[in-house]
Amino acid sequence: MTGTDEAARPDYFIELAAWLLTGGMSEEQATTTVAELTGYLTETGSTDAYEEFGDPKDFAARLTGGRAAEEPAAEAETWKWATDIYTDRKHLNHYGDQGWEVEGLDRLGRFVCRRDPSAALRWEYRREAANNPAERESVTATLAPDGWEPCGHWMLFMYFKRPKAASAGPAAELDELVAPPAKQLFLSRTYRGKLKQMAAGAVASGTVTAVAIHYAGDGILPFFFVAAMLSAVIGTAFGFRRIKREVAAGVEDV
Repeated sequence: MTGTDEAARPDYFIELAAWLLTGGMSEEQATTTVAELTGYLTETGSTDAYEEFGDPKDFAARLTGGRAAEEPAAEAETWKWATDIYTDRKHLNHYGDQGWEVEGLDRLGRFVCRRDPSAALRWEYRREAANNPAERESVTATLAPDGWEPCGHWMLFMYFKRPKAASAGPAAELDELVAPPAKQLFLSRTYRGKLKQMAAGAVASGTVTAVAIHYAGDGILPFFFVAAMLSAVIGTAFGFRRIKREVAAGVEDV
């Protein structure tokens, strides 16, 4: 059986939860962590938990502060990680200060970073928004004179990088390397709150539909199906507009 076949079963998260508890994580925290990871996997559309997070035992060791035997140390050259729009700039600049250069974003929206131990530099990052290729070209041209170069985009988000020496001079020199963090997924309190709201809304909608069908009979099912589809479309549209407003306002999780 392949890793993908196994990842399609819930066994991965059952095993992960068991290793989290073994690693000293509380039952409540382990349940929350598994729920967040499951939500992340669903949101990205990925079906391969093994590809995303690795072996559940090793992943649990990283999440609980342990270090897997094969985990790369300070001399590691590559690192992939993901976050949400409420903490992306904070984490980008924090790890940019440790010499991590973003080379792009993969199809799952993860930052693909590289660090050359023999010639590591501090990097700084910024995020912009653009709705189409023409806007992306305009934003890129506007930032280019100040040394900013694009390092990837995801949906309407554009990310730019430049060596920190461009703004900090000699103070941007990197004297020593810090080992890459064990963590590969950073979810803010704001984002976790939105996931909980979505889950609560889905449960409420399902409950109302089930009650209505029970008392009104199966004949009402097509009506509720159409209503549910319209609600999903409208909800998605409003949610996307809200995200755009928050991006424009520079909302961050502090």
